[in-house]
Amino acid sequence: MDVDISDILADISRPAAGNSSTPYFDTDVLTDHQLLTRSWISERCAPDLLPYPTELMTRVMSRLQQQIATIEDLASGMGDSYGGTGKSTANSNLTLSILQTDLSRTQFILRSYLRQRLGKLTKFATYYLSGLERDDKTSYLSPSEIQFLQNHQALLSGFYDATFLHAFPPALRRLDDNSGGVPMVEGPDRGKAVVVRCLADDEWGNEAEVDEGLEDGASVELRMKRGQVWVVRWRDVRRGVEKGDLELL
Repeated sequence: MDVDISDILADISRPAAGNSSTPYFDTDVLTDHQLLTRSWISERCAPDLLPYPTELMTRVMSRLQQQIATIEDLASGMGDSYGGTGKSTANSNLTLSILQTDLSRTQFILRSYLRQRLGKLTKFATYYLSGLERDDKTSYLSPSEIQFLQNHQALLSGFYDATFLHAFPPALRRLDDNSGGVPMVEGPDRGKAVVVRCLADDEWGNEAEVDEGLEDGASVELRMKRGQVWVVRWRDVRRGVEKGDLELL
């Protein structure tokens, strides 16, 4: 019994019948998978929360649903036709295995990516919630993450108040007090060292971020050429990573 793996892979790569406009594996799908992998790696390496890729996640989740439906249809068809020719059964088993492996790989990346983001939201909940109130972190979070952050902080504040804050004087019950020059709100360490590679077509620089003089802006002026790999402070390359001119390694 000869099974041609090339024919099976080519058959999987073709669009589903009656749905030629949404192929399972085409250039756009491969590009989105690369972008998802890069977002996952960047989120793991960055000390700060990166902007949520809404459009990318929408496309990936839509394709995952299509993939799950295809696997269910294929598995159901195999059950109905059990006892058929050996070659057909072997091809169907291999096709199903390839689809399930690809689905599991993508689901692993998605779960790990979202857990990294939720871990940061949990650790710096007060910091990111204050950013939402100032309306400068809205684009960084998905609607589900905003709801999670608000509910998490409400539960945490209620727990603190019920266990020990109620025993303090009213003036000492705030969890975001900045009096005395010592802020209580802990934020991510933007001075942490990261490894980045330049993806810009020609050259990338952060002169504008240094000139802005922001509290969380760049501290030194940098200029990188395409393909160069540097170890730098996160605050100096944060904007470049968010714009896609740099990638974290």
